[in-house]
Amino acid sequence: MKKQLTAWLCALLGAALMASAPVGAARQGPAPSSIELLVLNQPPCTVPTSQSVFKAKVVYTIAGPEQSEHGFAVSIKFQSTDPRMTFSSGQQGVISVSSRHDTLTVEYPLARIWANPRLKRPLTCYFYLHRNTAPGRSTVIAQTPPIVFRECL
Repeated sequence: MKKQLTAWLCALLGAALMASAPVGAARQGPAPSSIELLVLNQPPCTVPTSQSVFKAKVVYTIAGPEQSEHGFAVSIKFQSTDPRMTFSSGQQGVISVSSRHDTLTVEYPLARIWANPRLKRPLTCYFYLHRNTAPGRSTVIAQTPPIVFRECL
């Protein structure tokens, strides 16, 4: 009986100590991978043209547990008329990254995709952080919110 009481008191004390710890302190895992748009050269309330060249500064962080024998990349992709798909043309706008945290500049000339009938209007783009899974294949591990270009009223 004394052993049971001692075990119960130890469990109760442990629960009390956990409850007094800062919220999430004991259970918080590593921060997730992230990507954030810092600056985009396209002025607010303007619609890009086929001659526009997007130049964006982004900051990304690859979470500690993320591993890939094929590496990681940052890219700009545009919304397709198929809501489940984004795309770009060629490797321009895709940057292989070797650091787990960095700030970089992504450039993409809209002339490469402007005439593509799959390009959704108004123009919408995302910046992605990818884990490369095989040559030419990847999984998105973080993305920016959609950036929609339309005239302001």
